[in-house]
Amino acid sequence: MVRFQWFWCLVLLVSSLAEGAVRMDVVSAAHQAGASVGVGSRVALQFDDQATPRRALFLGDLVAANGRAEQRMLLDLDRKKVLILDRSEVLAPRARYQKIVRPYDQVDGTCTGYAMDHMMEQIARNRLSGNDTLQAQFASEKGRTQFLVRAINDYYISTVHRTSIHGILKTYGKEFGLNCGLRKFKDSARAMAHVAEQVLAGTPVLVSFDIGPNMFEADLPLVALSGTKTSRLDGRLWLPRKIGERNSGGHSVVAVAAFEALGKKRLLMLDSDWAEPRIWDLEQALGGRTDIETVEFHSCHEN
Repeated sequence: MVRFQWFWCLVLLVSSLAEGAVRMDVVSAAHQAGASVGVGSRVALQFDDQATPRRALFLGDLVAANGRAEQRMLLDLDRKKVLILDRSEVLAPRARYQKIVRPYDQVDGTCTGYAMDHMMEQIARNRLSGNDTLQAQFASEKGRTQFLVRAINDYYISTVHRTSIHGILKTYGKEFGLNCGLRKFKDSARAMAHVAEQVLAGTPVLVSFDIGPNMFEADLPLVALSGTKTSRLDGRLWLPRKIGERNSGGHSVVAVAAFEALGKKRLLMLDSDWAEPRIWDLEQALGGRTDIETVEFHSCHEN
């Protein structure tokens, strides 16, 4: 009788785990930032309540504040939505999936401090640059928290390199075995090519720019799925201001991956105004009438 009860408990447990689960099969892998399955990889999503799989792109495993990749980000190409799911609900083959830092949503106007923190942590996650000191800094929750406080202090409070992103990153570079540089462009095409080339090689790019008076709405809705619960998330974006727009302040974000989807080249961005990555239409963000000469592009490479 006891064995019979245990059998039914196991059946119920397996049924509970399977309910609402999504099976993800890799159709073709995109190699980016040293991952065997990088952002932009084509996958098929099989939902329990649907007969046929849906076409999708893998957009990264989001690393939470505890250092664990607890969520998976996917672009449903058939329904044109970005999905964020708990990794425990996605059944997938074992592979080295690209990890993306899940941004902290910022406190007050401290975006540049957060951006520098997110950039350095993403470099550590990519494991393609830097020294053991960089890896150790972001290996624990204590280390990550201390570096965020340090970055905010360095930019907004300290008298050394205060408000100079380039000066602060050069200091970090000396400590972590990196060579950090600043690029500016007069030509939008060259700027777009630079960012895409850097992130595809595993080098995050901190983008600092003036904003216009209004936010933009992303063309791809962002949806969180947890079991049977669906929540639509804020889909707004901050983009560099266009020529002729009123300057309404500054903002800093981090480009961490590039991919093509639904006929557009896109960037995956860490923007600390939100707790989930944003997706930029590359042409909308940096092309056309964008005041590209006012945009700064910061990156750090291995010495």
